[in-house]
Amino acid sequence: MTETNWGSEWERVADVVVVGTGVAGYGAALAAARTGASVLVLEKSSFVGGTTAKSGGVMWVCNNSVMKKDGLADDRASALRYLARTAYPTLYNPRHDTLGLPTNKYELLETFYDNGAHLLDLAVAEDVLELEGVPYPDYYAQLPEDEAPFGRCIQAKYPPGHRPGLDPTGGQFLVDQLRAGAEKFGAVTLLEHHVAHLVQNDDGDVVGVEVRVGRRTALIGARKGVIFCSGGFLHNKDLAREYLRGPVLGGAAAEGATGDFVKIGIQAGAELGNMSHAWWDQVVVELAARVPQTISDVYSPFGDSMIMVNRFGHRVVNEKSPYNERGQAHFAWDSVRGEYPNLLLFMIFDDGVLLNEEKSRFRFPIPPVGEKCDFVISGNTWDELTQNIAQRLSTLEHFTSGSKLESTFTSQLTNTISQWNSMALDGVDTQFQRGQSPIENTWAGAPRSSMPNPTMHPFSSSGPYHCIILGPGALDTKGGPITDPLGRVLDTDHQPIPGLYGAGNCVASPAGQAYWGPGGTIGVAFTFGGLAGEHAATQPSRQP
Repeated sequence: MTETNWGSEWERVADVVVVGTGVAGYGAALAAARTGASVLVLEKSSFVGGTTAKSGGVMWVCNNSVMKKDGLADDRASALRYLARTAYPTLYNPRHDTLGLPTNKYELLETFYDNGAHLLDLAVAEDVLELEGVPYPDYYAQLPEDEAPFGRCIQAKYPPGHRPGLDPTGGQFLVDQLRAGAEKFGAVTLLEHHVAHLVQNDDGDVVGVEVRVGRRTALIGARKGVIFCSGGFLHNKDLAREYLRGPVLGGAAAEGATGDFVKIGIQAGAELGNMSHAWWDQVVVELAARVPQTISDVYSPFGDSMIMVNRFGHRVVNEKSPYNERGQAHFAWDSVRGEYPNLLLFMIFDDGVLLNEEKSRFRFPIPPVGEKCDFVISGNTWDELTQNIAQRLSTLEHFTSGSKLESTFTSQLTNTISQWNSMALDGVDTQFQRGQSPIENTWAGAPRSSMPNPTMHPFSSSGPYHCIILGPGALDTKGGPITDPLGRVLDTDHQPIPGLYGAGNCVASPAGQAYWGPGGTIGVAFTFGGLAGEHAATQPSRQP
C-alpha cells in the first residue's frame, strides 16, 4: 500500500486511518469505506471490540426506524429539549433559541438527532445490520421534557439460534457486524498497532500516524484523514486523578482505555472539554482492588429488602436509580469533616434477597443461590455484621484511603432499617422515591409477598444479614478533544485541525453529563463515528 510519491519510509498509506475498533471506530470505517475510500483500522490490542464488546450492544438513537414502524413519534423540538435539559441542566432554558446552551454544544445535539437514525438506516440498507427494538424506557423518562420515553433503544438482531450467555455479548456481536460491513467495502484491520503520535506535514495537516508494532516503529499515512475512536482515560490513573470530579476505583472500560488521544490531541493543539465527566457506575470494591478493569458493574441492584448506606449508616441514594446517577452519590463532599463520606457504600441485604431464586440479568453482585463469593460479608446479627464489615475494611485500607465505619454505625443502621421497613409496608420511599420512575419499574421484577412497591420489602426481623462494599466506578470517561458536528477536532481557537477527527469516548461527549438511556454511549459513538468517516472520505488527498 506504499506509494512512490509518499516515500519508502511509509509502511502503509490509505485514504482514511481509523484508530480503535469499538462501535465508533467501525462506524467510521464503514461510513468511509462505502464511499470507495481505502480504510485502515488500527487496534493496539490483540482483539477487536474495545469497551463496546463488553456491553450489551444496545443503541439509544432518536427517531429511529424501529420506533417509527411501531407508530411512536419523536418530535425534533421535544427531543432536543430532553437532550439539552439532561446534558446541561445548569444551562438549560426552554425559552432560549439554543435552549440556553452555547451554539456549538446545541449544534452537536441537533446533529445527533438529525443523523443517528439516517446512518443506521444506511447500515440496514447495506445488509450490515438488522435492527429490533428493546423495551426499555429512557433513564430520565419521568422528566416532563421527555415526550418520547419509549422506543429509542434498539439493538442489532441476533440470528436464529442465538444462545444467551454462550454466544458473544450484544456489544461484540454489534462490533462483528460492523466490522464485516466495513471489510465488505474493503477496510483492513491491523491488530497490535499502538498509535503513539501524529504525523503532520509542513502546513500542519495531519497526514498519518506513528505506530508501535511490537518493538519497532512504523509510519502509516492517511491521505484524507485520521479518525481517533480509541476510548477514554479511565485506566490512566494520572489522568483520572487530575481530571475526574472525584475518585474512581475501577470500571468496565477496555484495558486499553488509557487516554492515548488526550496526550496526542494536546500535542496537536486540540482544546479539551467535558474532562470531569464519565459514564458513571458502581463497582464491587474488593474485586476492583484485585483487577480495576471489570466487565461486571452494579448495573441495577437486585433485591427488594436491600439498601445502600454510607459509613454513618445513612441511606444517601435511590438504590434503584440508573447507574450513571447512582454512581455520582460517591462524590458527595463533607466540608466540615473534610472527606468523601460516601466514598464507600455498603449494600445491605437479607436472606430474602440472597435466597431469592428469581431469574434476573441484574443479579450481580448477589451470587446465584447456592454459590458463595468472598466479597459477601455476613453476620447473624446487626452487631456481628458491623464487626465483620469493620474487619474487612481493615484489609482494604491501602485501596480505600483508610475508610472506616463510624462508631455509631450499628445503631444508626438499625434506625435506618426500621424506617425502611415502615416505608416498604406503605410502598412509598419518602427519602429517595425508589420505584417511582419508569426505568426502575421496568427493571424491578415481580413484587414479593404482594408488596405495594415491587422495589421495596421489609428486612427480616432475624439474621443472617449480608453486605457487599461498593465504590465509585465508570463504564469509561467521556472527555477529550472537542469536536464539531462533522467530527473534526478543534484547536484552541475553535478551528478544525486539518485531517484530524474523533468520536466516541476519546473526545468531549455531546452528551455532556447525561446518560440519556440504555445504549446512550453506543448510539452517540456510532453517529459521530459515521459522520467523521463520511466527511474524511470526501476530502482532497493531502501530501506528506
